[in-house]
Amino acid sequence: MLEFLTSRVLRMAITLWAIVSVVFLATRLTGNPIDFLMPEGLDAASRREMIAYWGLDRTVIEQYWLFWRSLLYGDFGLGLMERRPVATIFTERLWQSASLLVATLALTIGVGVPAGILAAIWRGRPGGSGVLFAAFLGYAIPNFVLAILLLLVFSYTLHWLPSAGSGTLLHYIMPTIALSAYFIAALVRYTRNAMLDVLSEDYMRTARAKGLSERAIILEHGLRNALIPVITVLGLQITTLVSGAVVVETVFAWNGVGDLLVGATIRRDYPVLQFGVLVVASAVILVNLLVDLTYALVDPRVRLAGA
Repeated sequence: MLEFLTSRVLRMAITLWAIVSVVFLATRLTGNPIDFLMPEGLDAASRREMIAYWGLDRTVIEQYWLFWRSLLYGDFGLGLMERRPVATIFTERLWQSASLLVATLALTIGVGVPAGILAAIWRGRPGGSGVLFAAFLGYAIPNFVLAILLLLVFSYTLHWLPSAGSGTLLHYIMPTIALSAYFIAALVRYTRNAMLDVLSEDYMRTARAKGLSERAIILEHGLRNALIPVITVLGLQITTLVSGAVVVETVFAWNGVGDLLVGATIRRDYPVLQFGVLVVASAVILVNLLVDLTYALVDPRVRLAGA
């Protein structure tokens, strides 16, 4: 187990280094952010002074070295626009994004798993076909298109829900639905397939022969053995969920990390963008690591193969 964990942590570190390095180099190819920070008509001397102040007059290699050295000392820099520590800026936005992700994950599990079980039980019936059709729609409609449709119907036409912001529980409804639709569809399909595999097993027939109730057979014997692929899919969905939240937050003007990253990209706010990528990439990689560990604990063959 220690060898398995060591190999996974090493891969995680290499992946994180590669992602942050690519983003660092890519941002340097987009132009000088001073042109966005300073007003038009700025004289050349003041421009050079600002470039030197932010260390942008150094070579890319020097900036890269200083960037990683600062990270090792826990110094993540100041935002170019707000001129405050980027860690403080992100902390102020993190709760909004985290609460939206938790609500989305809860809705995904609360709807996806039961719907997948029903689709398996109702296989070949109209109810099962209806569940699969709804899942197909969830796959087919991109989250930003669904978000715009929800805005047009429930905000601009019916005036039932607020169109932007994150102040009340009503603000959570449309972003949560838009963000979770695709993931619910995926979870329905994987849960259904996993349940179909276990429903035909001998131990399920044995449980029925013992006179157990159908509910106990499905939940205690069927679902428990079908959870391994479902857990894997959930882990992969969480990683995709983090990236998908960026678009949804922008559509609904959600005051979260995704909206912050989009704004930093447009304004070329290098420190904010680099720290944001570092945080998001770390979260995604950490979730993948936890999924691998969970899988390895459940199935020793995975642990041996990984080692």
